[in-house]
Amino acid sequence: MGQVRPRRPRFSFTVKFAAVILVAGAMVAVLPLLLARAATTTQALQRASDKAGIVSNLVGVQRSSLQAYAGGVARQLSSVSAGTAPAALTAQLRQDESVNEAEDVLAVTTAAGETVAVQDGSSAGPDPHLLAALQSAVRTGAGTIADASGGAWMVASAPVQGPASAMVARPITAAFLEALRRSIATTADTAGLALVRDSQTAAVSPAISGDLAVAVAPVGGGFSLVVSTSVPALVQGWQPALLVVSVILGALLIIVAVVQSSLQQPLRRLDRAVAAMGRGDFDEPVPTGSDDELGRLGATFEEMRNRLRATMRATAARAAVATQMSASQPLETSLRNVCAELHANLDVDAVMIVVTGSEMSDPFTVVQGMPHADLDGLLSGDGPLGAGHRYTANGALLVDALPASDEARFGLREFCVAPLRVGKHVHGVLAVGCATRTLAETDVDLVSSTAEQVALGLERYRFLAVVQRQASIDDLTSLYNHRFLVDYLGQQVALSERLAAPLAILMLDIDHFKALNDTHGHQAGDTALAAFAQTLLSSVRRSDLAARYGGEEFSVVMANTTAADAHIVAEKIRAAVSAMRVTLPDGTELPLTVSVGGAAYPEDTDSAGELLALADAALYRAKRAGRNRTAMAGEARRAGARRARLDVVHTRGLDPAGSSTSAHERHRSPQ
Repeated sequence: MGQVRPRRPRFSFTVKFAAVILVAGAMVAVLPLLLARAATTTQALQRASDKAGIVSNLVGVQRSSLQAYAGGVARQLSSVSAGTAPAALTAQLRQDESVNEAEDVLAVTTAAGETVAVQDGSSAGPDPHLLAALQSAVRTGAGTIADASGGAWMVASAPVQGPASAMVARPITAAFLEALRRSIATTADTAGLALVRDSQTAAVSPAISGDLAVAVAPVGGGFSLVVSTSVPALVQGWQPALLVVSVILGALLIIVAVVQSSLQQPLRRLDRAVAAMGRGDFDEPVPTGSDDELGRLGATFEEMRNRLRATMRATAARAAVATQMSASQPLETSLRNVCAELHANLDVDAVMIVVTGSEMSDPFTVVQGMPHADLDGLLSGDGPLGAGHRYTANGALLVDALPASDEARFGLREFCVAPLRVGKHVHGVLAVGCATRTLAETDVDLVSSTAEQVALGLERYRFLAVVQRQASIDDLTSLYNHRFLVDYLGQQVALSERLAAPLAILMLDIDHFKALNDTHGHQAGDTALAAFAQTLLSSVRRSDLAARYGGEEFSVVMANTTAADAHIVAEKIRAAVSAMRVTLPDGTELPLTVSVGGAAYPEDTDSAGELLALADAALYRAKRAGRNRTAMAGEARRAGARRARLDVVHTRGLDPAGSSTSAHERHRSPQ
């Protein structure tokens, strides 16, 4: 069993400072009153001035936070249509206001000059006088305004579109002043803080009033923060002059050394960290080394810094996700960018989006921060992804990855998973994972809101895919329609001519289809067309495009295909159709045959644009030759060439006058 080490006692700054004063008082029995008074006063003024500087930096941090919040609201409202009704703007503003302080006022001025404002703490909305002052501050660039009762408000604004602006105002309340006062006060050095509106007072230099050291920090709009700290009382005594001279130097050295190491240096480090936050740099940590009042103050600032950084990153991430999901780009590109934004703004090890398959698309996965893996099967498992996929409540779910789960092989310990749900349909899940860090509530909120945006984006993409499919698919046969065929053939023709690549096309016509319609009715004809389309689709290659040209005519476009290969495919189709039997609605089984005409580029023509006409001509040759056969455009050209050669051989002979004539002379016109 290990030895238990005794815990060393830790003394607070107050105890250490009191011990130093006690030692100095014992050493300095008699100190000249005026000299001590002057030194104490100077120190008190310096402390008051330092505290005023800290207060100014803290107010600056609040202004930066308001400015960042107004910028985030402006970026969200930039995607809203300029003609949006005020009620819709009010709903959007109340949604944004819900994450801020209750007394805050959030407003937006539209391009038409109309102002829409909300205040979460008031059902009647902002005070008209305050709203007018807020609008005036945005025009003049003022950072502080006064309401009708004389209260002070901090103001921030950001442009939305054109002359429109997003505005936010936060009151400087007694609670806010008390929080500032607690931030600058310690047990050994209490402080007072007051807000005044007096131009003369705001202009006064730091001064002493009675037993208080006072410093003024202007905050704009005629308002100033007055910081006061007490001047310690002095204890007088009398000692021999030689003792005074000898002990004063030693006491001062001890006091300066202790105060320098225990008070001034920590305060300066804290001041530098707070000043960095005032500049918008929230990545510099606040020092929290000691366990005294200054250490606890630093810990409070460090917690505030982490919260502000998380809020700003979450706001930026929401705006970036909204931009990506509304951008005109492929779906997987948008989701990949969303994963990158979450990975950059959340301190997580991996981000993944798993989209389930549908009738319009295959399932796919987008990951960031880990090797790409097939995660679709995990949605039906018992791990974190499966639990998130089955989660029926609103928001996101925090789940630990058990060692036996499939997700544990990725080295991630904790997951935050949200279903991509629109109504009752779940498109997949959005998940973030951490190997060591514990996810916070701000992370859960961001994952939840991002999942809602991604789900809406997936629903929009699915709707557009359905519309595009309906516009390009023939309802009866489920093949591509004539318009899509023409567009696709035009693209393939241009590509083949540019790359000098082969291209073939087949034209197909069901034999005796009119007789089938006349004998058995149009319903039987529709049944035959649908059955033929399925046979055609199963007979062509995956790279070929089958379409209904019109009526009982069909077409197949085959890229990178020669005439010989096209003839093989045509014969395969013709044989499959000859072997099929169509069962009509009345139970009658009928055979079908098909005639096929084909043409290929560049074997049959120098222009790929002529392929359709050549294939159509070949189809009619197959019809005239007896149907249920394949005719290629090149066959007619080669047959014509053979007839011409035979004609030249057999027509050489004697003319009626007994002289020898050539074939060319034989076919010349008498004229």
